[in-house]
Amino acid sequence: MRHMSRSLSVSLALLVLSLMAGCGPDIKKENEQLRSQVSNLQKENVDLKGQVTSLKADTDALKEQLADLTNEKQGLEEKLKAAEAKASVKPGTKPPPRSKKKSS
Repeated sequence: MRHMSRSLSVSLALLVLSLMAGCGPDIKKENEQLRSQVSNLQKENVDLKGQVTSLKADTDALKEQLADLTNEKQGLEEKLKAAEAKASVKPGTKPPPRSKKKSS
């Protein structure tokens, strides 16, 4: 009985090993494909990180430009109000007519 149990165990082990050996080339091929995919995804990830960094820099530059233009606009509005106030102080003079804004 022991001998039969031992033989059965050895046979089962050999069967499992032979099945694994038969799948070896397929598993190696799939493994290589997966390694290639991982490599490509890592390269793509580096590229995307570079794009994100570039876009953040562009965003910061545009925010700075917007702030500068906003300050310039406020300065021009203050000059306009001062000019209108100065023109309205003089008796008998009319402030210059404002140009009509063009609608886009």
